Amino acid sequence: MNLKPVMARIKFNDMKAPHPERHRNRIRKIADAVEERFPKINRSEKIKLKHIQWFLSHWLEAQGYSPTTRADYISSLKLLIEALERSSNWQGLLGLKPKGAGGRPRKSRVVKSKKYY
Repeated sequence: MNLKPVMARIKFNDMKAPHPERHRNRIRKIADAVEERFPKINRSEKIKLKHIQWFLSHWLEAQGYSPTTRADYISSLKLLIEALERSSNWQGLLGLKPKGAGGRPRKSRVVKSKKYY
């Protein structure tokens, strides 16, 4: 799956060295898992809500990851959803919305323009 448009939209401001690459690797794993399970999904734009629901309920559960690793995958999944411009609709349906106000400011963000660098 071609993730170049998605990766171009994600910016890692002031994030230390290994963390941006870890996010990229997890996003690739998420896309590869979706593409393996749903072969017709060969472009990131084709990812739908049901594919992400399958990822959360089946693939992530089957891996047997620790709670910390699961949280890392969910964090990367949020970036992927934002980069696909589906954040406001999907995060509530997936139960990924923040619990309340406050918290630490994010160091990663998604560029809103559709221009691919």
